[in-house]
Amino acid sequence: MILETLELQPALLLLAPQRIPDLRLFRRNILKVSIGARKIRAGIKGQADLYGFWRGGVAIELELKSARGHLNEDQRKWARFCEAWGVQYLVLKAEKSESVVETVERWCREIEVLRP
Repeated sequence: MILETLELQPALLLLAPQRIPDLRLFRRNILKVSIGARKIRAGIKGQADLYGFWRGGVAIELELKSARGHLNEDQRKWARFCEAWGVQYLVLKAEKSESVVETVERWCREIEVLRP
């Protein structure tokens, strides 16, 4: 199966539309680039890895973590911002004992619980 060959984030982006048809997810890129003396930033430090919208317009933010990963302070600030603004926010954490497919299937079930 092709999902087994992928990292978790692309695997989730491929599987979620099949498992959760009323949700669209998008990857967010956070970066800082220097071009000569100019510095260009995109995104806000701590923003979630993925964002999306449920059919009807409800926003969701998804932070993906490896089995050993933890939220840093900027990510905790973003989580608090989402909570204050009523934006769904979920941390999806991998487990060492799971395959990519098992993890992504579980994540889809965890996301589905938030369906408005």
